[in-house]
Amino acid sequence: MYNMKKQTEIIMKNIVIKMLLVLAALIGLFLLFYSLGDFNSLEEPEQKNKTEEKQKNSALSSGPGTYVGGSIDDWTEDYGYPERIYQADNKYQHYIYNEKNALYDVRVRDGQIGMIYATGPEADIEPFRINQQAAEIFRGTSIDTEPDVSSEDGDYHFELTEVDLKTQLLVQYDDIYAQVYIDRQTGKVMAARFMTAPLLVQMLPYTAHLNGQPLERTMRIEQSVLQEQNAQQTVVELINMMRANYEIHPLDKIENNAPCQKENSITAYDSAEAVNQWLNQEQREKMLNNHYNSIVAAVSDCYAVSYRKN
Repeated sequence: MYNMKKQTEIIMKNIVIKMLLVLAALIGLFLLFYSLGDFNSLEEPEQKNKTEEKQKNSALSSGPGTYVGGSIDDWTEDYGYPERIYQADNKYQHYIYNEKNALYDVRVRDGQIGMIYATGPEADIEPFRINQQAAEIFRGTSIDTEPDVSSEDGDYHFELTEVDLKTQLLVQYDDIYAQVYIDRQTGKVMAARFMTAPLLVQMLPYTAHLNGQPLERTMRIEQSVLQEQNAQQTVVELINMMRANYEIHPLDKIENNAPCQKENSITAYDSAEAVNQWLNQEQREKMLNNHYNSIVAAVSDCYAVSYRKN
């Protein structure tokens, strides 16, 4: 009888011990799960913030970019009236200011400025500088290599290639976009273009997708003779400003009424883009060669130039 009682007590103790062990294990698992969940709840927002939060540049407070989106009257009050005005392809007008050491191409539509391009040794392109090393921009500026732009047509997604970063960098300042033109060989800033989102979307200077679908860039439309003549003049003036940036004498323009031959030409959005392409191609050697004295430009549905020695 005593032995049976003893055995029963032992069995009960074992059962109690097992129950306590199971309970302890359950409590341990609960605490482990809770602590991991609590850790994740702290970690995930931090990771999410790192992913979603993109450093942004402050809105421009000075320089040509501050006029973009505003009235042309504000610009002319400070810079006066242009040397030339001619029609662009996109219902905008070119207001050309060709000064001794600075050139400004202001795009105007219905009295509003949509874009300003500037180059020349004394051109104001703040927050950048002509002949500034582009590497300085990368050190002090937030640059998004895959910017998204919303428009009436939908959402545009741009992708800047390695070549773009070295020749036509894009920087966003609030609702204004700055395209920085760079001489790839020297790494120096040669010009800058400030524009609104609609003009950036219209220009499509980079690989782009609209609502997830790849876009093909549509180039120039047919221009009037007057437009072509003005575009020729702008090409020559821009090339002379590039030469001035490197302290090389200007070229004399030789009048030309013939259309450009496509086998010796390039296609571009406008004169400024054409000149930047030449600057970063083999033609750079001729553009900046001090042995040439004159230039012939041809503009129709393409751009072409040839250099002459007198």
